[in-house]
This record gives sequence, C-alpha cells and structure tokens, in this order.
Amino acid sequence: MKNIPNKIIVHHTADSSNERQIEKVNKYHERRNFPQSSIGWYVGYHYFIEKNGKTIQCRQIDEEGAHTIHENLTSIGIGLAGNFDIENPTALQIQSLVRLIDELIKLTGTTRHAIFPHRHFAATSCYGIKLTDGWATKQYENFLNNKLLMALIALKGLYEKLLFLLWK
Repeated sequence: MKNIPNKIIVHHTADSSNERQIEKVNKYHERRNFPQSSIGWYVGYHYFIEKNGKTIQCRQIDEEGAHTIHENLTSIGIGLAGNFDIENPTALQIQSLVRLIDELIKLTGTTRHAIFPHRHFAATSCYGIKLTDGWATKQYENFLNNKLLMALIALKGLYEKLLFLLWK
C-alpha cells in the first residue's frame, strides 16, 4: 500500500555507541522480518541520521514504513542514532534533522504541529526521556526563526545599500 504521510515520527536507536549504527539497525530490522524497501534496506525508518549528521534515506516517502504500529501508512519515520534516555543528540544530528524536517514539510504539506516522538503512539520512552515531547518541534522552530533572522539581516543590508545609493 502507498504511504500518504500527514505526520513525522522521530525515533532513537537506544544505542549510545559512537560507531556507525545504520548497519546494526538494518540487521536488527531484517531479523525482525521488516519488509525490504525498494532502496534495499530493511530499516523501518524512511530516514536515518547518524551521530555525525549523515542522513541516509532507507525508504521512499511514499513507501510504507515499519517504525510505528498503526501509523506506517500515514507517517514518515526518522531514526536518530543514540540513546536519548542518557545522552543528547549531537549538534550535527540536530542540524540534519531540522533540515530534513523542513524538506519533508515542503514535500508532503505536513506542518510543524505534526512532528511527534515515537512515544506519542506507543508505550515506549522513544525518542528518549532526556527530550521533551515537543523537542523536535522546538528545534525546527529555532531553525525557522534563524532562517527568518538571516533573511531580515539580508533585507536590512539591501535597505542600507539602497539608502546609501539614494544619498549619493
């Protein structure tokens, strides 16, 4: 069946190791008989973000996910390497996450109000007890505010140039 996403669900691996985790997740999901994606991954998330910020697409957006029971045909799953019960995401992960969310919102028409931790839909601490339910949304809002601030600074610079030219 075709995935028609109206929300973004964020997960963590609950693995605090600093090594690359995508292969471990792929093997674990394969052992659990998750369906292989058209891209070739068994990873149930649509995207996976390593601690170094590298983002790996594991499923096409319109493919059914395998990350949240009863939500896999109406959501995009994003997995983050790390155990956010005991550590925080890296700055590089946060940068990659907010850029990805921005892109996904533009592609799917979802909104910042449709970003959820996995625990919103299941009896789990996922995406980790160190992060509030609104953490991912807040990170995205900070990203948007910074984009707006940079645009305002650029606009102010253009205004100042215009004034300078008019005063000549």
